[in-house]
Amino acid sequence: MNKDNAVKSSNGLWNTILLGAAAFLLVLAVVSAPEPAFQATLQALKLWWNIVFPSLLPFLVLVEILIAYGWAHGVGVLLDPMMKKIFKLPGTGGWVLITGMTAGFPAGAQAAAGMHKQGELRAVDAGRLAALAHFCNPMTILVVIGTGLLHKPEAGYLLLMVHWISGLLAAWTFSLFSKSPSAEAGKRGAPVDNDRMNEWAKRPILRRAASAALDAHRRDGRSFGKLLGESVTRSVQTLMMTGGFILFFAVITRVLTGQLLPQLPPYLVPGLLEAHLAAQSISSSAFQAGALQLAVLSAALAWSGISAQLQSLSLMREAGLSWRYFMAKRFLHSMLAFVITLAIWKPVSTLSAGIVPAFRTEPLDHADTEQFFNFWSGLPSFLQVQGMICLLLIAAFWLCSRLIGRYPR
Repeated sequence: MNKDNAVKSSNGLWNTILLGAAAFLLVLAVVSAPEPAFQATLQALKLWWNIVFPSLLPFLVLVEILIAYGWAHGVGVLLDPMMKKIFKLPGTGGWVLITGMTAGFPAGAQAAAGMHKQGELRAVDAGRLAALAHFCNPMTILVVIGTGLLHKPEAGYLLLMVHWISGLLAAWTFSLFSKSPSAEAGKRGAPVDNDRMNEWAKRPILRRAASAALDAHRRDGRSFGKLLGESVTRSVQTLMMTGGFILFFAVITRVLTGQLLPQLPPYLVPGLLEAHLAAQSISSSAFQAGALQLAVLSAALAWSGISAQLQSLSLMREAGLSWRYFMAKRFLHSMLAFVITLAIWKPVSTLSAGIVPAFRTEPLDHADTEQFFNFWSGLPSFLQVQGMICLLLIAAFWLCSRLIGRYPR
C-alpha cells in the first residue's frame, strides 16, 4: 500500500508540474501576441452565442423536464429490446440515446448524469450511455456546416447520416465486449420476481410505457415551477461551462497554429481540439478531392474534439466515466465515419451531381465568416426541425425494437 501511495504521489507531482508548465507557456504565448488571442476569443464567443447557446438551451431544459415527468422511462420501455440486445444497456438508455442524437453534446451526457443521479442507472451504464449518446447537434451539421459553410444542403444530410450510422456502429462494436445488464444483475444476486415480470410483460407496450412514466414522475415529486427553475439554472450552468471550454480551446488553437506548429495543416489542430472550429477550418482548406475533404470533416465531427469530450466527462465525473474508454469510443467513431464517407461518396455523388462544387478550395473572406456566424440567429424554425428529428428517431427506434423483440435473447 505504501508503494502504491508513493507511485500515485509521484504521478500526481509530475502531472502538476507538466500542467503548470503548459499553463505558464500558454500565458507567455498570449502575452507575447495578445491581438491574435483576442481575435480567437472573440470569434469563439460569436460561435458560442450564435450557434451553441440557442441550439442547446431549449433542449437541455426540455431534457430535464422530460426526465422528471417520466418520458425517459416511457421511451425506455418502448426501446427496451433494442437497447438490451444491440448495445447491452438498460432499456431506459433509449431516451439518453435519442437526446444525444437530437440535441448534441453534451446533452446526452447531461441526460445520463441526471438519470444516474436519480438512481435509475448504475454508474457503469451511465458512463457507457454517455459515450454512446455523444453526437454533434444535427442542426449544426445541416444548417451551419451543410448550408453555411459548404453551401450545399445535400452535403449536410450526408454528413448527418454518416455521423449517426458510424456512431451506432462504434457503440455496437464496443458492446460485443460488454456484458448485458441482466447478466450483471444475476452476478450481484439481484432478486427477480418472475410472476410480476410475466404479468408486466403481458400488458400492451404502450400501457407499460405510460405506467413507467407515471411511476417515475411520482418518484421525482417536484412541482412544475421548482422543476422549471432548477432545469433552467442547471442548463445555463452547463452552457456556460461549454462556452468556457470553447473560448479556452480557441486560444490554444490560435497559439499552436500561429506560433508553435505553423507547418502543420491548418485544420489538424482545430480538428483535435474543437469541433466547430474544425468544421470552419476544414471547409475553407484546399483538398485534392472533394471526397477527401468531406471524409476529414466527417472524422472531425465524430472525434468531436477534446473540448467536447471534456464537457461530457465533466458532467459524468460522479459516475466515474473513464476518459480512456471515452476517447477509444471517439477514435473508433472517427475512423468509421472517415471510411464510410469515402465508401459511399461515389454512389451518392452520382445521385446528386451538384455536390462536388460545394467544397470550396479558397479561404473564406471576412464577410463570409460573419455570414456564417450570423446565419444561425436568423433561423426561426430550428426547434421545430429538431423536434421532428426527435419524433422520427423515436418512431424508427421503436420499429426496430419491435422487430428485434420478436426474437429471443
